[in-house]
Amino acid sequence: MAILRNVRFGQLNRKLMVLVFLIFSGLNSIPGAYAFEKTNVERQFTLDNGLKVFLYERRALPLVNIVVAVNAGSKDESAETNGLVHLLEHFILFRGTEVRSGSKIADDIRRHGAYFNAQTGLDVSLFEISLPAEYADFGLSNQKEILFNLKIDDQELEAEKEVVLEELSQIRDDPLRWASALLYQNLFPGHPYGRPVFGQAEMIRALTAEQMNRFYKTHYVPANCALAIVGDFAAEDMEGKVRSCFGPVPKTDFAPVQIAAVKPLQKSVEIQETMDVQEAYLVIGTAAPDDSSPDQYGADILTEILGRGINPMLYGPLKGQRNLIHSAGMGFLPLKYGGAFEVYITLDPGRIGVVKNQAIQFLRQTRNENFSRDDVFGDARMYAYDYLESAKNQISFNQQKAEENGLELASSLAMHILLRDNAAPANYLDHIKKISSSDLRKMAAKYLSRGEYVLVAILPKKK
Repeated sequence: MAILRNVRFGQLNRKLMVLVFLIFSGLNSIPGAYAFEKTNVERQFTLDNGLKVFLYERRALPLVNIVVAVNAGSKDESAETNGLVHLLEHFILFRGTEVRSGSKIADDIRRHGAYFNAQTGLDVSLFEISLPAEYADFGLSNQKEILFNLKIDDQELEAEKEVVLEELSQIRDDPLRWASALLYQNLFPGHPYGRPVFGQAEMIRALTAEQMNRFYKTHYVPANCALAIVGDFAAEDMEGKVRSCFGPVPKTDFAPVQIAAVKPLQKSVEIQETMDVQEAYLVIGTAAPDDSSPDQYGADILTEILGRGINPMLYGPLKGQRNLIHSAGMGFLPLKYGGAFEVYITLDPGRIGVVKNQAIQFLRQTRNENFSRDDVFGDARMYAYDYLESAKNQISFNQQKAEENGLELASSLAMHILLRDNAAPANYLDHIKKISSSDLRKMAAKYLSRGEYVLVAILPKKK
């Protein structure tokens, strides 16, 4: 593997948020998993400088996956600095430190056969490296250096701005990404989550090295970070390496800015734009549980039932015999101070009006749906599709698949201990198993039937 200059940004995938729970909960409920659970070791500790650490042995492959999560996202910017965190992420990856130049870091990454990347989100930023286990020491020292010894100068800053601005133009040409950005800006009006993760061109052009340095020195400190390592190592040995490498980083006090919870949307909002596309795109969003809410478990199942898997309920009213749409799906994004459900649809432009009405009507009436065979009586029960059981089985299956991706697991762990104040992973599957069809109807009534919506339509330009 080689260095990949392909920085991912936007809403960090819900898959990462769930992955840690899947691995560390109820493994013995899956055939053959109990023995695997017994062979893995985990350790969690905090260094004197405040850095939170989670180690998890995963010896299936001779790889080590190292991820540092920083509690810095677009939520921490101001209206005048929107895009700073995304630009800073680029700078950390590619523009060098007090010790090595960006080109020297790239050469070292290639020489050690490493995959190297980063992600920016509304809440946090992630910096990840995956490499052969024999080079674990290099991976640790590289992540420490780029995160805690950054060098920002005007010349390098201007060069990286051009890269970020080019990414912004690409996003503006991507209908789903642009529609999603517009959705979040309008779903969270007046809240820091309403600022686009990728930033605004005019703000990025105006950013100075002094502003970047001030933000970096405030937020990129051990007490505002979490380190997760997953892979082929002995936990005791790796703890010693971590303490030796990251322990000397100076302690800096950090007081996070208090951010208010997202307020309910007061009225529905409809946005329509045109782009150079062949089909229409419709994105519908509404409020959802935050990352610490007990409602998140029902929200995961409801999302699986309505817009994922081989038989999503959304397809009934939208595809059905009338064939109103081309495709449909649904996502759930829990954040620290709020959350969002997002429905995304592709369709013929001439059907945008009827699909809007059908989709909203369907979402509002999900409070009355039968999600389980137990909701149906008599002969009809023999032919009823059990959406609830199917969703639970799919989530359990994802538990097994999750163990195969050490890098995503490390990212999930780092985010979890950072956003949950160093809390140990919870028994996610235990909560999932307890969800009933009645619970889902209450969930739908609370979040999908009573709230307001943001609808973003992207239509082809008229020729």
